[in-house]
Amino acid sequence: MTNSLDGKVAVITGAARGIGAATARTLVRKGARVVLGDVREDVLQELVRELGDAAAGVHADVSREEGIEALVQSAMTRFGRLDILDNNAAAVIPGDTDAATSTDEAWQRTFDLNVMAAVWGARHAVPAMLAGGGGSIINISSGASQTAAADRPAYGACKSALETFSMYAGTQLGPRGIRSNVIRCGFVLTEATREMFDEDQLNAFGGRTTLGRACLPEDVAEAVAFLASPASGYVNAAVIDVDGGGFKPPAW
Repeated sequence: MTNSLDGKVAVITGAARGIGAATARTLVRKGARVVLGDVREDVLQELVRELGDAAAGVHADVSREEGIEALVQSAMTRFGRLDILDNNAAAVIPGDTDAATSTDEAWQRTFDLNVMAAVWGARHAVPAMLAGGGGSIINISSGASQTAAADRPAYGACKSALETFSMYAGTQLGPRGIRSNVIRCGFVLTEATREMFDEDQLNAFGGRTTLGRACLPEDVAEAVAFLASPASGYVNAAVIDVDGGGFKPPAW
């Protein structure tokens, strides 16, 4: 078994920065060609220029079905196949405050971006994957699906729904050669989290994990590459935690 991705073609959503950008770099380094989708077109095109002929960028809002459809069509037109779909795009939507006051708009927008994007992704990617002999779908979730916080109930609930959808997709598509798995991330040190917290807070988050450091986007990217590769050929309908082993007990 190998983790080489030579000859494989991937679609990555939310690819302009953070985990998505790190994943694009990792997959290309391992031999894949990638179609990158994001709404931040200027940043996205910088990454495409960095990656060269192995990458194509598409301005795509995957909270709408036509966004993910355009990414799949681009992969087929540009590279002639599709083997990997990495549903990475996510966001905390304004108005997602608490269980009693989160707005209907926040709930719907969060659901579309975190759940329906994966549904639409499967709808359009599966026929392309079947034409090429199979594939791997990787859905990026969050520890918010398991542990409640003081805010963002829509985000946590939708990540939980994403995990359940991915399990069903793997169970139903596995016999046809398409695997579907979830990476459940803990706190990841991305550009966005660096903007949200100061250095002391970031160090505190990292120091609380069993590994004594914060998760980097590259840590998640390597897990994506594993699930995309033949090395994970017997992993299906699973949730893999990339969280440094969780938080240390207070007594440590």
